[in-house]
Amino acid sequence: MNHMMSRPLLLLLSLISIVHCRNCKWLHPKQEYLNIQILQTFSQLTPPKEFDIVCHDYPTAQPNLERLYNITQVEAAALAVREVLNETIRFYRKHHESMGCKQQAWERFQQLLYYQIHQLEGCVPETGENDLLKNKISEQFQQWEKNVAEQDKASCAWDFIQDEIRRNLHLALQLSSRLRRQHLL
Repeated sequence: MNHMMSRPLLLLLSLISIVHCRNCKWLHPKQEYLNIQILQTFSQLTPPKEFDIVCHDYPTAQPNLERLYNITQVEAAALAVREVLNETIRFYRKHHESMGCKQQAWERFQQLLYYQIHQLEGCVPETGENDLLKNKISEQFQQWEKNVAEQDKASCAWDFIQDEIRRNLHLALQLSSRLRRQHLL
């Protein structure tokens, strides 16, 4: 009897996940183009620099975040991507002028990130939060804020942070692509 009741429950749960994925615009294959646009616009934020300054005192070993992005569940992945995008927006909103970002590129970048966050809405339940994930990502951005304050806005700090944010965006967008491919199969 118990076994018979579990079949309808399993069927219902699988249907919920299928419907949930359909509402998740972030998983649609057309979103790959958005990933490309985000990375291209990010690369246009700051003008190319001639590296006269050697940044010997800057940390090169950063936490290994690859395992943070080794997520297979849609909701957890959507939460991770959303957190990276939100923290990126917060950081650049505060520092885009100090970093010498081109205004038009900053506005476009911000629009793309907000649009991607909007696409993630159907992928995350209203009560969805992952405090561990959120804290890890938030800690990293807080460390960068501290680096900026300690370095008195030195170009090495900006270059280092820009590289790390680029790395985070790449990892988050790779996670997006991987989950899209998984859900197409």
